[in-house]
Amino acid sequence: MRALELVGFDGPASLRIADRPEPLPGPGQVRVRLRASALNHLDVFVTRGLPKRPLPAILGADGAGVIDAVGPAVQRRRSGDEVVIYPVVSCGACEWCARREEVHCEKFGILGEHLDGTFQESLVVAERAAFTRPQQLDWHGAAALPLSFLTAWRLLFTRGRLESGDTLVIVGIGGGVALAALLLGKAHGLRVFATSRDPAKLERAKALGADGAYPSDGFAKSVRDATGGAGARAVVDTIGPSTFDESFRALAREGVLLTVGSTSGPKVELTLPRLFFRHLSLVTSTMGTSREFEAMLADVDRYHIRPVVDATYPLVKGPDAFARLEGGEQFGKIVLDIAS
Repeated sequence: MRALELVGFDGPASLRIADRPEPLPGPGQVRVRLRASALNHLDVFVTRGLPKRPLPAILGADGAGVIDAVGPAVQRRRSGDEVVIYPVVSCGACEWCARREEVHCEKFGILGEHLDGTFQESLVVAERAAFTRPQQLDWHGAAALPLSFLTAWRLLFTRGRLESGDTLVIVGIGGGVALAALLLGKAHGLRVFATSRDPAKLERAKALGADGAYPSDGFAKSVRDATGGAGARAVVDTIGPSTFDESFRALAREGVLLTVGSTSGPKVELTLPRLFFRHLSLVTSTMGTSREFEAMLADVDRYHIRPVVDATYPLVKGPDAFARLEGGEQFGKIVLDIAS
């Protein structure tokens, strides 16, 4: 079978098409013939050695396809089932896994980062990681869901505890998590504002339902003006040190800054008295549980949510897809069409 292999840590230039043996499912496992996979910034980081994986490696956390083989002791799934893959890897046996709180498992991992992922024609996963594909989505849309929508769902509703009527600001609209937060937030009745340096992205955000869209420079004042001076209940900021100060300025009293990433750097300096005296919170998260993945898929069905797909590439053009994502000009998910 074909696979997109990482053979070095020099970015897209380190990717190549290779031939791999067809994997066989073991006890409790299923084999998914992948139809589409989607890229995340995590994949780009790994191509640059953050973190370094043993090579050659296959990246990719997101994928959707058809089960074409099942191993012994598989109970729910059958060949022919159309599924989307839950990208968290865990032991499946500890107390946390039994409670479906896989993010706290001692063996927690992510497909593509900690073991071979979805940028290949077939992938073996645990039966518990195969969830029914939302039927209103095509393969590209289904493949665009897992990591970004799961991350956004947990961040907004489990960690952030946001409710209908709350005001949310999304810093840097255009990436997968940011757009997932916009679509999920509007579906749940949030008032959502978006920011970007790109005027075209601001217009596209408004077309997707954003209640307001503002240039990144000085957006806190725009948010306060739009909220009668109060500020926002929450800000989703995955950029980090270059935007955190402005994000905190945009918050209302007892507001919460929600983050799952730091694309502008890993270290941030905080002015703590500002947080103390306005009772602000910084809340972080990583991925999500299988229970949250199930709830996210139910929301996609219930609210007829369609992920935004920026571009689609055949597997053999994987390096070009990575180059586009690394360039940062995309609006939505970049998808690999595994079947072509």
